[in-house]
Amino acid sequence: MKKILVVIILIVSSVFSLSAAKYDRADGFGIGLSAGYPVSGVAFKYGMGDFRIVGTLGYSFEDNVAIEGGVQYDLDHFNIDRLPFYLNIGITGAVNFNPNFEGFSINFPVGISYYFRDAPVEVFFKLTPGLRVRSNVVSSDLGAALGVLFYID
Repeated sequence: MKKILVVIILIVSSVFSLSAAKYDRADGFGIGLSAGYPVSGVAFKYGMGDFRIVGTLGYSFEDNVAIEGGVQYDLDHFNIDRLPFYLNIGITGAVNFNPNFEGFSINFPVGISYYFRDAPVEVFFKLTPGLRVRSNVVSSDLGAALGVLFYID
């Protein structure tokens, strides 16, 4: 399943990179795929300058429907051989929906995003340290995700 998702991400990002427009960082509504923990599935972002509202609807590793939502801030940007990368931080919450409610998690993602110069496409990687709350027990939580988004103007 993970190999198929990686192949889909590569195909989608190569198809959308054929655009003739010039982009540095896309704003507006973005939709795509995210693979990782705490939630894998359809990813959404709404960008307004350095601030973004983020979310993912999909499944968790416990094979349950899950949802994640929060905010992200582009802290800094840098170029590697004229390729624009953005360092971002944020806060998100995630909930798994199953018959036995197993709590929720609060995460503090730290990530890096690359925006294609020739297309409104973002590829991102994030580490998500946080806290998991289950039955009045708080424990540490750590995850990571890789994804691709296409921004709609």
